[in-house]
Amino acid sequence: MSSTQTYRFWVTCPQGVHGLLKQEIEQITGITAGDWHKGVVFEGPLVDGYRVCLWSRLANRIYLALHEVEEVSYSALEAMVKRVEWDQHLRPSGTLKVTFTGHLPEIRDTRFGAQKVKDWVVDQFRDKHGMRPSVDKSADLTIFAQVAKKKMFLGIELTGESLHKRGYRQSTGPAPIKENLAAALLLANDWPAKARRGEAFLDLMCGSGTIVVEAAMIAADYAPGLGRGKFGFERWLQHSVNDWRLLQEDARNRRTVGIESMPPVLGYDADGGVIASANETLQKLGLEKQARCYHKSLDEWTLPTHWELKPGLWLSNPPYGERLGDKPTLMRTYRKIGDIAREQLAGWDLAMLTSDDILAREIGLKPKQKRTFFNGPLETVLYNFSAEGDRLAEGQAVNEQITAFKNRIEKNLKQLKKWRNKDGIEAFRVYDADIPEYAIAVDQYADWLHVQEYAPPKSVPEQKAQQRLFHAIDALSELFDIPVKRIAVKRRERQKGSNQYEKNAATNQSFIVHEYGVKLKVNLLDYLDTGLFLDHRSSRHWVQKNAAGKRVLNLFCYTGSFTSHAFVGGAKKTVSVDLSKTYLNWAKDNLELNGGKEGPNHQFIHADCLKWLADCRDSFDLIVMDPPTFSNSARMSETLDVQRDHEMLITNAMKSLSASGVLLFSNNYRKFFMDEKIYELFDVKDVSNLSIGPDYKRKKPHRCFEIRFKG
Repeated sequence: MSSTQTYRFWVTCPQGVHGLLKQEIEQITGITAGDWHKGVVFEGPLVDGYRVCLWSRLANRIYLALHEVEEVSYSALEAMVKRVEWDQHLRPSGTLKVTFTGHLPEIRDTRFGAQKVKDWVVDQFRDKHGMRPSVDKSADLTIFAQVAKKKMFLGIELTGESLHKRGYRQSTGPAPIKENLAAALLLANDWPAKARRGEAFLDLMCGSGTIVVEAAMIAADYAPGLGRGKFGFERWLQHSVNDWRLLQEDARNRRTVGIESMPPVLGYDADGGVIASANETLQKLGLEKQARCYHKSLDEWTLPTHWELKPGLWLSNPPYGERLGDKPTLMRTYRKIGDIAREQLAGWDLAMLTSDDILAREIGLKPKQKRTFFNGPLETVLYNFSAEGDRLAEGQAVNEQITAFKNRIEKNLKQLKKWRNKDGIEAFRVYDADIPEYAIAVDQYADWLHVQEYAPPKSVPEQKAQQRLFHAIDALSELFDIPVKRIAVKRRERQKGSNQYEKNAATNQSFIVHEYGVKLKVNLLDYLDTGLFLDHRSSRHWVQKNAAGKRVLNLFCYTGSFTSHAFVGGAKKTVSVDLSKTYLNWAKDNLELNGGKEGPNHQFIHADCLKWLADCRDSFDLIVMDPPTFSNSARMSETLDVQRDHEMLITNAMKSLSASGVLLFSNNYRKFFMDEKIYELFDVKDVSNLSIGPDYKRKKPHRCFEIRFKG
């Protein structure tokens, strides 16, 4: 091949970087780049392909094109491969590797595709030379073949490993971003021009320092390919050793000049371990004179006085908080970003990469620009701000709403304080959608909080609802002095059938709360419910006070809290029935916590309560029945609708009640009304008001009745 020959080069890059890569190639080569199936294409002499390998901060891989055909078929692929004189690129005694992407009717697997291309290549060598190259992962030549929808491509990989591997990375902190994505963020913020003007760079959450290192290399005019051990083209038969040597010499000279004139590039992080690693990298690259990382958190940070800093760019990749529970804590971090910018960085530009617009809005500044990038598979957005930029108009309104929310919580706590202290209550409702903007229920369980979000109306955008939820959690953490990790957060919707028993996760973080001398196990994280219905607290206390010497039946027993109260109250016998083995085991645990044990006097029965009750022939002095509003569990013989079926439930339960006994019947269907037939047959007393504690008086969550035989 002639050194003046024009070649076609295909260049791949991370998703979202395509436009920046086209600009970069033009700046490196002076050649206008175009669009290619997987990235960017340009044409020029071989030396320009080398230049892009050496200087591109954005590319992943660069291929030298051999053929590109529009016929997409197995026979066309074979012909395209066989058309190349492969001994012009590789010695018969050399090594090769094939990368293949795409599918054909005859090629369903990329490994099979690579195998076929390899076979056609080595067969050509065997026919011409009587010997063939061998396959090796660290090959002299890597062949690239790709089948797309409308074209097929065949070329030689020039880069070897992906160009994002600069050769400087040693150890890293958690979740680092790739080097070429870091460079893309810097180029998107015009950092090269800022550096040439002597403006400084800051990353106040630098982690292992990838963005800091890339910023320093750009500021020092340091070619990213200088630190790589090898490139794919170096054992290619048509490699121009002299052209490559001259390019490297020029890059080293530019680096020497650039380091002397580069502005300060500074990074900070709360993790001292990753800071040490970042500084080792900067020293290894010879950039430590003007580039340095320091162990300092956002809360401790102030504008340094020992560096002369011309206002420039602050760019960070702060945590995104992919888990729901992380985001309220991170909101404080993002608010701190805005505070630092407004108070200390006048004249600076800011850029933050995050996957969450809610977090970005906490900065409190109106973005000048938003640009989408992909951090691996995760779609993220780069937000650009000016420290003196316009503030978001919603900030004041949000502050007023949060203040009102906190005031209401404090008012509720004050009203409940005397009652809680008198009765020693550890688990109670604090708040229940008292303010329309914060449609959540908040319960305190000892030193934990349990937050249930009501599904927002369709008129409230999902993002706005989430933002309010995160603000509320943040406020609760501050108000109760409880870390966010001890605030369990759940979306609360009407549950049907067995959904109320479904698991959310498997943390097994159970703990004990005390209620009128009874110990009860709760788990706020693993299930939609917690194991303890707080609105039935007064009813449980009533059972405890009336259970002495009684035979007690607990139907739909859930975790057996009524059973434990009955045992502590001196019940002679207890029988607990439920369809869930999980909750029956929980009920046994609760009984053991209070000194009881499963046996003839304390039975736990795994059964469909409807069927078991219809067949029951035993007699009980006190029956507790709190059925679900609706259930269609596959394990039940029939569906259950409490409004429709309560007459049957009560009538069957009364068959098992002793003459002087009482049935405590309750349910949480707010529109429930007792059938007149029940009033005609039995002595019915509505005790709903008595069964609801002070923490639930604002919203009456259940109906409760004492039912006895007449006379």
